[in-house]
Amino acid sequence: MSGLFTAAFLRQIGWDVAVYERSPVELVGRGAGITTHPELLDALHQSGAGTRDLGVAVDKRITLDRHGRVIGERRLPQILTSWDRLQRLLRETIDEAHYHLGHTFEGLDQDGSGIVAHFAGGHDDRADILVGSDGIRSSVRAQVAPGVQPVYAGYYIWRGAPHEADLAPATRAALFPYFTFFLPERQQVIGYPIAGLDNDLRVGHRRYNVIWYRVGDAAELREMCVDEHGQQHEYSVPPPLIRGDLIARMRAEAEEIMPPVFLDCVHAMRPFFTPIYDFAAPQFVFGRVALVGDSASCARPHMGFGMAKAGDDARALAQALATHDDIDDGLGAYERVRQPMGERIVRHGRKLGTHLGVNVETDEDRAMWKLLQDHRAIMDWIAVPNFLDRDPSAADEG
Repeated sequence: MSGLFTAAFLRQIGWDVAVYERSPVELVGRGAGITTHPELLDALHQSGAGTRDLGVAVDKRITLDRHGRVIGERRLPQILTSWDRLQRLLRETIDEAHYHLGHTFEGLDQDGSGIVAHFAGGHDDRADILVGSDGIRSSVRAQVAPGVQPVYAGYYIWRGAPHEADLAPATRAALFPYFTFFLPERQQVIGYPIAGLDNDLRVGHRRYNVIWYRVGDAAELREMCVDEHGQQHEYSVPPPLIRGDLIARMRAEAEEIMPPVFLDCVHAMRPFFTPIYDFAAPQFVFGRVALVGDSASCARPHMGFGMAKAGDDARALAQALATHDDIDDGLGAYERVRQPMGERIVRHGRKLGTHLGVNVETDEDRAMWKLLQDHRAIMDWIAVPNFLDRDPSAADEG
């Protein structure tokens, strides 16, 4: 997604851009939910993608107890969208001739005045710059900064997005108007409505995005990363290969703690799990290589800010190049602006992660942990717009 943002912004300043996608097919049909922030809406407008039919609007957040009773609420208007909808909007900004599927990046050479990217099958492409926008396990970053590796946070999420029509009427009535929290000890369950397949926003055709944070050490994660065929995966398991016994165990544990409405969602969804990692690269620019989005820094998802950060990185890169006659000066300006911001966002994500009781080491960590044990604070801090304005670390950045 950060690559599509980057291409859109660079084309607006007159650059010719080629996008190389490793996947041999269009990346559509992904139902993961995305919370919107003002920064994301601005980036979508300014990139030319727009925000038409972006998602489902909610006005309120609520917290449920074990029995499904509402124990807290906050008015907070927000639009909830999906990865698939954003991808389609951004994809429309790139013409077919410059969008290349099925190209696996293998390496690069640079000579001070340009760069050559090498892809599997013998295809090479020379350009003024190469933008690495290939995610948290970036192959581009592995070439220029192999020592920069994401660090496991000590917890993971089970997630899924059951179809509205598959849920009981009581569940639909209780959940679909709201951004909802359920907070058992050292866990978070979060849910909100998103569009259905093909961005269907009609009532009865939507989905409910469910995220369940669970604590698990590295040994537990490694055991979870053995797939249905007994193969060990390093980081996670493709959803179709997740073992049936893991899913059965997850649902049995949900039976023990979940309110009925969330339990209905858990049984109706096709679950998959995502380990939580984070990192911030100490530099974003390596000669004529620039890293953007999750390739450059990736925060824990408590802010729901990853897509907004990708848009801001891409916009900042284009602005820096547009305002400097020399490409290298422009790349340097981009790094000076966005690398500190990447670190700041990562730090904020770690603060919010203290709610789960993992890696609570400093007095500041303990104070944040104590604050977030109150469900009202969770509603005030998790995935809220304008969180950067209230982040105490803003003072650290001058």
